[in-house]
Amino acid sequence: MKKLQASIYKETLLLLRDIEGVILIFIMPLSLVIVMALLQHRTFQILDETKIPVVVVDYDNDSLGISLCNGIKQSNVFETTIIDNPDSLSLSQMKSDVAKGKYQVGIMIPEKATFAIKKRSIAMVQQQLPDNFSSNPSIDASKQVSIQLFFDPITKESFRVLAQSIFNEFASRTETRITFQTYSKVIDAITNQDTELNFPSEPALKFEEAFVSEYTAGILPNAVQHNVPAWTLFGMFLICIPIAGNIIKERNEGCMARLKTIPVSYLGIMSGKSFVFIIICLLQAALIILSGVFLMPLTGLPALQLGNNWFALAIITITSAFAASGFGVVIGTIATSQIQASTFGSVATVILAAIGGVWIPVIAMPEVMRTISSFSPMNWGIQGYYDVFLRNSGFSIILPNALKLFAFYAFCTAISLYFRKYRANR
Repeated sequence: MKKLQASIYKETLLLLRDIEGVILIFIMPLSLVIVMALLQHRTFQILDETKIPVVVVDYDNDSLGISLCNGIKQSNVFETTIIDNPDSLSLSQMKSDVAKGKYQVGIMIPEKATFAIKKRSIAMVQQQLPDNFSSNPSIDASKQVSIQLFFDPITKESFRVLAQSIFNEFASRTETRITFQTYSKVIDAITNQDTELNFPSEPALKFEEAFVSEYTAGILPNAVQHNVPAWTLFGMFLICIPIAGNIIKERNEGCMARLKTIPVSYLGIMSGKSFVFIIICLLQAALIILSGVFLMPLTGLPALQLGNNWFALAIITITSAFAASGFGVVIGTIATSQIQASTFGSVATVILAAIGGVWIPVIAMPEVMRTISSFSPMNWGIQGYYDVFLRNSGFSIILPNALKLFAFYAFCTAISLYFRKYRANR
């Protein structure tokens, strides 16, 4: 135990001699969290918080055009501009505005669109009546009305499909209303009655959304909930560079050779080094998490919601720190120079972050990348944090990811011991 304490004391002294480097270890990841959260805030916002500019040219000026325009204006998705009393040049002007990016979508409702739907409804009614009630059986019930949509050339395919879906919903509801009103008038004419059709303002079917979570406070995924754990892990694993540099420096300056003269194993020396940097990682994580709770709201971002399972949060943080320190030890043991360690350490950390879901959430990745992501220790850490922050999960839920992280630390330590013995026997 005294040997471990001596090793920890030595590593602490070495860190304190480079206080500027220690400060950077804390400041750089914190800066990354704030910058990335601010950059991605709009990306993570719910769709109905973003108003999409839409322009409508309504040549119909009847039930279809009026209802469709009202439906679009009343939605929480679009910022709608209606061209009043359009003339022959209005369509060309609308196309030009959309092409220049003033609006993302342009809608043209043709003249007599409502009249065409009514004729179609009458034709459908007449198909159900005896011949002596059919006043004009030659009306074509298959004729369609074309509502034209014009999109900005830079519009993404996913948005185009979404907009079409929303417009189709508004148009279908309006068409249904007109059709029922037409049916009602035809039936009134046949029965010599004058009844008023009370068409429901809301559809019979509706969808109710809810996030499946045991946490009743209603935590929603946002830029803060993603970036704080993601860049916390990135900062932890980036600590591999100073760990590896420290190991190589001791080896090159002969410090490691002098340590071999005392009765202490290589595992004991590395355990002391790992312990100090694990503490650094934990302090680093605490700083970033606290910044998510208290600092992020000052920049206009939502505050980080931690959930209630503090023990699970502590376990996933500690095991992530172990994994990061083990990663640094194995790089320092294998690398033969500072350049090798810094280059490989930084690139490997970036790769693990990229495939692990630090920059892009795993849910947004293609299927093949999701499979690859499951092998990144950063992904295990992020999923563990998601379980705690978003799902309020307990110890039993985060345990598999915590065990993976600790197993990664044990694997890195074993590889380090193997390379150490291999070089000693050469």
